[in-house]
Amino acid sequence: MNLSDDHSKPDGKGFNLAQLSRLLSDIDVQPNWRDPAQTCCDYYDGHQISSEVKETLIDRGQPVLINNLIAPTIDAVLGMEARTRTDLMLAADDDDGEQLQEALQERFKDAWRLARADRANADAYSSQIKSGLGWVEVTRNDDPFYGGKYKVKPVRRQEMWWDWHANEADLSDARWLMRKRWVDADEAISFLPDHAEIIKQAINNWADFADVESHQEQDSGLLAAYHEFDSWDRNQSEWMDQERGRICLQVIYYKTFRRGYVLDLPNGRTIEYNPNNIAQAVAVKMGKFTPRVAAWADIREAWFVGVHRVVDRECVAPTGYFPIVPFLGYRKDKSGEPYGIIDRMISSQDEINFRRMKLTWLLQAKRVIADKDATNMSRDDLLNEVERADGYIELNPDRKNKKTISEAIQIQQDFNIASQQFTVMQDAMRQIQDVAGVYNAMMGQDSSATSGVAINSLVEQGATTLAEINDNYHYSRTRVADLLMAYLIEDLAKQSNISVTVNKDDVHKRKVVQLNVSNDDGSVTNDVKRWKGHIAQAPVQQTATYRAQMAQQLTALVAQLPPEIQMATLDMVVELMDIPNKQEILNRIRQTLNIPKQQEDMTEEELAAQQQQAEKQEQMEQLQMQQVKSEVDLGMAKVAELQAKIEKLNRDIESADISDQKVEADTAKVLTEVQQVKAQADNAVNAVLENLDQQLATMEF
Repeated sequence: MNLSDDHSKPDGKGFNLAQLSRLLSDIDVQPNWRDPAQTCCDYYDGHQISSEVKETLIDRGQPVLINNLIAPTIDAVLGMEARTRTDLMLAADDDDGEQLQEALQERFKDAWRLARADRANADAYSSQIKSGLGWVEVTRNDDPFYGGKYKVKPVRRQEMWWDWHANEADLSDARWLMRKRWVDADEAISFLPDHAEIIKQAINNWADFADVESHQEQDSGLLAAYHEFDSWDRNQSEWMDQERGRICLQVIYYKTFRRGYVLDLPNGRTIEYNPNNIAQAVAVKMGKFTPRVAAWADIREAWFVGVHRVVDRECVAPTGYFPIVPFLGYRKDKSGEPYGIIDRMISSQDEINFRRMKLTWLLQAKRVIADKDATNMSRDDLLNEVERADGYIELNPDRKNKKTISEAIQIQQDFNIASQQFTVMQDAMRQIQDVAGVYNAMMGQDSSATSGVAINSLVEQGATTLAEINDNYHYSRTRVADLLMAYLIEDLAKQSNISVTVNKDDVHKRKVVQLNVSNDDGSVTNDVKRWKGHIAQAPVQQTATYRAQMAQQLTALVAQLPPEIQMATLDMVVELMDIPNKQEILNRIRQTLNIPKQQEDMTEEELAAQQQQAEKQEQMEQLQMQQVKSEVDLGMAKVAELQAKIEKLNRDIESADISDQKVEADTAKVLTEVQQVKAQADNAVNAVLENLDQQLATMEF
């Protein structure tokens, strides 16, 4: 809840007192889900027996025992959220703007961390699981001395009301949201110094205000405030605590609907058409854009100190967003009331407590059946002696029934009923986890499963049972991130030439990206207003526990592989470990094992060295190819020479009388030489190619 100096005068415009009265009347007829929600939280805190039931149990002599099984079960669910929490990442909706996405991701990550958003979302998740509803508020931080630029903090469900006709999971279709917060009068005055007199008079019930005859001499603002106070017909205790000196600060975020012309830009954005904007008017005149009629809602906020409106302005959140995001658990189909997991567990928890108290009472309770004159002891003394382990009971010697002691007095204990109570209680203890969808394996306790596969199956089954409420949580968490991102882009759009260092933790990937860079031609490079993307859950969990589990599984897998594959995957195992100087260790391992880096992981010096090495390799390949060509040309020349000799010999045969035996011998000799020359040429080519392959295999990229 942030408050600026924009104070509204009681002029009858905006969200007036009559509208506030109708809104409060609408709240009065909403289903009562708050009392059951508070009961669920009380059960988690151990307040499971009312004072009336306690008095009844004490009167009966039964022990008041509470065996709170709800708390550890809910703690297991909350622990799963912390253990399986994933990072939020920006995903672009098109292929352009990679640098813009990287820079915005870095700024968003810093804003999310400094705003302690994970803690706020975890608190809202806790309220969602327990009572069925949590809230998170995203605002700019007005405190100049503490915290980051933005604040993400949980809001108690007791402070929030909303339009019951809204159907969306994030209540984005609600006509209004309302937040009430009780503050001390001096705190309200420090927020609203211009309305200090109104606050003081309201706390004093306007007792010091002038009478009717002198109203004309009073300040018009005070006079209007007095009439508001005098005309308000609801219970004064709803907005003022005179004894404590507190007043109720009410903020209503409400929608006002408009109809006008809009322009659809080529990059997918839609803006309101402003005919007074020269650029828009010229673009429409030239036919580049065609205005179209549309209807939309603007969100405004009205502040009331008690019954006095002090602010009515446009909502400080970015356009189209409520500044508070709901975290809804389950909703009842008939009434839409929110509820959480504990609501399903209360019946079993009541049965456990009842059986436990009943069982304890039965184990120590004794039934005494005695004749009226069996002893001379009073009733209380007799019962006290029966309760003692070394009790002494003296029978009346003058009793009428003297046949046997068992006929005069009997002391009975019904252990059979106690065993039955214990059996039923054990069944209820199992049911309390079954109805919540949480199993012993998820809580780290012993279970019926003995193998690792069976245990993992139980954990997976529990995660499936909780999938719906966890999906609602992730949706709301993403909406909180969307709202924070909208704040971030709105503020970055007002700045120029912003330098953002991305990949700060990795010296090999670190670089600087410039945002909102103005060019000479009037265009803007990496304009944040042109960002088109969305926020999604990261596919890989980043928690230390998850990385440790993955490292352990990968280590066990690598240990079963051949030694050469173990060496090749050693850097992947180290990558998952949380150890000091991990990056230096990885660099040395990759350098020793001659493992090539990915181009995106290389520094500028390494990229230059790789390019230089590639050029050398290309030159070597060219030399090798020239050598091969020379060897081939030489072999072909020898073959041509031998073929010429054969042709000459044939001509000599035709022109001279030479014996057939000599011709055949010479011909065979020539053919043998030809085959030898061809074999030598082939061997030379193969040797060169093999040498080239070996050099390529040992070359670093």
